Amino acid sequence: MRTIASVCVGLALGSVVMAQSGSQPPVNPRRPIVLVTGCARATPKPHLWQLSKASSRTETNNPGITNDEVEELKKRAGTNANYELIGVADFVAPETSREIGLRKELIPPARVNTTSTLAAGRRVAVKGMLLPATPPRINLTSVIDLGTTCS
Repeated sequence: MRTIASVCVGLALGSVVMAQSGSQPPVNPRRPIVLVTGCARATPKPHLWQLSKASSRTETNNPGITNDEVEELKKRAGTNANYELIGVADFVAPETSREIGLRKELIPPARVNTTSTLAAGRRVAVKGMLLPATPPRINLTSVIDLGTTCS
C-alpha cells in the first residue's frame, strides 16, 4: 500500500514540476471582457444572435454596464464590425429563451426569468467575454437597450 501511495505522490509532484517548468500550455488563457454597441439581430439559431454596425470595443474589468457608461455608449459611432453573441438566454424574450437547448422541457413558461433587453432591430450595448472566432464572439454578461432602433 505504501508503494502505491509513494508512486501516486511521485506522479503528482512530477506534474507540478512539469507545470512550473512551462512545458504545458496555460490552463486558463486570459479572455478580455469587452464593451461594444451595435444593432441586434436574431439568427435562425435561437442561441446565436448577431451584433452588426458595432462600435469599436473597449476592454473592461466590470462584467456589468454601469449607469455612468450609458450616456457615453449612446454617443458611440458604429463601424462595419460584426460580432456573434452567445449566452443570450437571459437577455432575450421568454419565448425565445425557452427555444434554447432543453429549456422548454426544463422551465415552465411562468418560471422563465429574462430581461428581454436583447431585441431584434434595437441598438444595444453589450458586455461579455471576447472569444476568438470569425466573426469574433461575445459571451454575454450584460445587455442594455440604448433606446433607438436600427435603420
